Amino acid sequence: MGVLTSRIGRRVRFGAPKDVQSGGGDSGYGTVVDEVWANEEINKMPARPRKGKDDWGDYSFCAQLIRWDWGDHTIRLAYYRRRPGEDVWRFASQTSVNSNWWTIKALLEKTLARKQWFADKPKV
Repeated sequence: MGVLTSRIGRRVRFGAPKDVQSGGGDSGYGTVVDEVWANEEINKMPARPRKGKDDWGDYSFCAQLIRWDWGDHTIRLAYYRRRPGEDVWRFASQTSVNSNWWTIKALLEKTLARKQWFADKPKV
């Protein structure tokens, strides 16, 4: 297992919330058609031992373009996690950010505009 490989071409399923299910709604299905990773190198690194009691493991962050079976596209900001000492990456974004392109674009632009956030000790 070990290496976290590209998810392009992989199917995704978004389970419907219980209130949607109770109203007769169903899950959504789509395919990852493109992606970018914050740091692809971590995806290739071997598993490592636990560093201490508060070690949560390794995390790899990505943005994925999803084409839904009904034809629309959304962008998902997601992450995968590997526990210390294990050689398996698991999808960990069960409640990930996922929306249309203009909402994701606005969120990212507003985030990047907060230049003071991008420091080891932000001055807010």
